Amino acid sequence: MATHEPSQKTVSNIDGFQVIRRLDEHEPPNRFLVRRSDGAEAAVLKLLPPESAESQILHQVNHPHICQFLGSGGDTQPYVLTAYYGGPDLRAHLQRGIKIKVLLEIVLQLADALDSLHSRGFVHGDLRPEHISIKANGQPVIVDLSSAFTSGSASDLEVRTTGPSMAYLSPERRVQAAKSESASLIDGACDYFSLGVMAFELLSGRLPPTEETAQGGSQPYLQDSPPRLPAHLQSLQPIIDRLMAKDPDKRLGSRDALQQLIGLGGIDPELGDMVIRHSAISVEELSSLFADLRLRPDELARQNKRLRRKRRRRIALQGSLALILTGSILAGLLTFREALLPVVEDAAAYLGIIENPELTAAWREAQSLASDPNQGLSTIVAAYRRVITIAPGYTQAAEALEQTTQAWKRSIADAMNANELSRAEVLLNEAQGLFESDPELTVLSLRLQNHRRAERLLASTQSLLRSSGLSDEASAAAAVQAFEEILRISPDNAEAAQGLTDISRHYGELAAEAAKNRDVDQAIRLLQRATAARSDLRELDRVRELISEATSIQSAMAALVLQAQQLSVQGNLIEPAGDNAAEVYLQVLAIDPQNLEATAGLSEVTVAVMANALALLDQGDIQGAQYLLNLGESQNLDAIPLANMRERIDSEITRRSQVAIALEQASVLFAQGYITAPKGQDAVSRLREVLLLDPGNEVAQTRLIQCAERLATVAVEAQEVGITVSAKAYIEEALSIHPGVSQWEAWQAQW
Repeated sequence: MATHEPSQKTVSNIDGFQVIRRLDEHEPPNRFLVRRSDGAEAAVLKLLPPESAESQILHQVNHPHICQFLGSGGDTQPYVLTAYYGGPDLRAHLQRGIKIKVLLEIVLQLADALDSLHSRGFVHGDLRPEHISIKANGQPVIVDLSSAFTSGSASDLEVRTTGPSMAYLSPERRVQAAKSESASLIDGACDYFSLGVMAFELLSGRLPPTEETAQGGSQPYLQDSPPRLPAHLQSLQPIIDRLMAKDPDKRLGSRDALQQLIGLGGIDPELGDMVIRHSAISVEELSSLFADLRLRPDELARQNKRLRRKRRRRIALQGSLALILTGSILAGLLTFREALLPVVEDAAAYLGIIENPELTAAWREAQSLASDPNQGLSTIVAAYRRVITIAPGYTQAAEALEQTTQAWKRSIADAMNANELSRAEVLLNEAQGLFESDPELTVLSLRLQNHRRAERLLASTQSLLRSSGLSDEASAAAAVQAFEEILRISPDNAEAAQGLTDISRHYGELAAEAAKNRDVDQAIRLLQRATAARSDLRELDRVRELISEATSIQSAMAALVLQAQQLSVQGNLIEPAGDNAAEVYLQVLAIDPQNLEATAGLSEVTVAVMANALALLDQGDIQGAQYLLNLGESQNLDAIPLANMRERIDSEITRRSQVAIALEQASVLFAQGYITAPKGQDAVSRLREVLLLDPGNEVAQTRLIQCAERLATVAVEAQEVGITVSAKAYIEEALSIHPGVSQWEAWQAQW
């Protein structure tokens, strides 16, 4: 950035940009109309810290009705560049006259822009006609975001409680400012109130009435109903009522809701075609409109005849001049075009007099494609990569490419969260085709696979329950395990959660019926089935009460605890099925979740099972350890030690796989003669990696000795042909791998 401060009265250059003029009246100024060179398009440069809400919005939000972000820069004085539209603001545009249906469409487009801001957690905070520019095609665009803030965060209300913007403040904002409170409860609803004030002002030609405050100022209404439109616009009054509702919860808060309200009214075509204009009709306009009415018919005919003759002469003269000028230009271009035009363009682009036309065209095309929701990722990425190919240092293209990629990844995650797996797969495949080694895409791919697996598992489980019924205990137990696995890989799967609830409720009802019949053992067993599906189901509390009321419950529980203790002593911790300590303890806890003996006994079973699994793992019996772990999970032992043991088993499997791969690679490298080189891709390096993972690996130690012997053999051969330097180097490497061989040490000393 230039070293001079922009606070000076006259600024001509900022960071290489030519300043055309100031765009604000602040001192020091912070908004300028600039361009890179004389031939370049104008843009708006605003001095803005990166942490400001406005800067964050420009970087994150890409919307056709919010000013387009072109880039940023500056070290000591950061700035952002946005597009310059050059059109009038909304109020000035209305002075030219506009149809009501067009005005309503503008309001809907602004609501769409507000929705885009609100969905990303931002509030505009100062929406009014002066902050909206009208493009050449008649579309509105919000060009001022200086008052924006993050929804729910503190905001500077002082600026917006005075001056012209005060009339657009919502009641909650005005009350908040008067009490000097934070903005913790202020959200996007305040922007829709401001939109309603704008709609009222543009339709009626005046701002809503205000009331005097105790502090001597005026404020928008706080207690009265919304202001009334003129009589001929009463069909539009519901729109004003909903947008300017005092209560934010009753206020319209989205573009869709506003569109629905406008559609419900069925705007009368005659009213829609009515033109609103806020500026007065001038005397000259009236004169030109009614001038013909003051002429007699013969005078009017003569006047029209004279006008037609003048028009024909003017058209003929203009046509002749245009033909002469066009011919001269074409002749010059045809004569010198091939020789001079490329040289002139290259020189001008190099000196910065004009922008690189190829770069400008490519950047515009990329921006246009990126703003088109119908374009695929490959098309957009190809366009940005084309810009980067033309100008590798064009940081805006690299940043835009990164933003596009991140937005695409978010759309994949959103599709998976909405369970639109086919759409997520299409989006993911397109992204992976462009960014093959992206780790984030790998994670998304794994998530999609989990969702697919959950879908398949859910379908098969539901089919099993439909064919066997909930009362088939074996099928129900398998379904519980399947539903829990689905929730593990897809925690938000509502169907799996509902399946567990249905199973728990079904067996709870069966247990209640058994308790009423005084069949305590059966009730306990069925209640265990219910709690295995969902232990937190409130309906089961009533089942527990019924079982507790049974006369033999206490003796049955004591007998169960004793039985479990005996099974534990016998070593029947979690098997055989139906006759092991874990199942019996769980039956007791299904009746009395607070039973201390059963809780302690189940903990002891868990510790013993984990110890047995760890012993098997230390012995290298991974399958045996996994078998115990699966049994423990089927018996609903404590999930935390089970998960820890699962991680240890997975780590051991991974370690063994790495050892096997490294040994295989070392064997191949040894056979190919790559003993110690190239560094990092040689047999010795691979074998040392094996010993780091498995210090006592005999295969690796044997192979290392073979490597050392091979090097010693090569050293002898080199010495025999007179290559003493190489021979000594080889024998030193052999000793570094397998030290203490006396013959090799003698050769080293001798050579």
